[in-house]
Amino acid sequence: MRFRLAIFSLIVPGLLCVNAWQGYRYNQLSNSVAALESQQQDLLEANRDALAEIAYETSAARVEEKAMKSFSLAPVDQGHVTRVIIQGSAGRQAQ
Repeated sequence: MRFRLAIFSLIVPGLLCVNAWQGYRYNQLSNSVAALESQQQDLLEANRDALAEIAYETSAARVEEKAMKSFSLAPVDQGHVTRVIIQGSAGRQAQ
């Protein structure tokens, strides 16, 4: 009987310590998950902003604006454009 009491008096505190340690680990993992979710949200927002910026920078109006400012280009008068039509089948050079 004494032996059982000694074992019981050692097992109960040991189980309480293991339970406390498991709770601590769970709390640490929960904090890590929350931090990763926050980081994921920030990355998703940055990605959305980058996609919007790409769409803006590649729009026809923005390309025209950059061409006019950076390279001093201007739209060509359609009267000065010569169109050349080449007759021939696909895959063969026209003569």
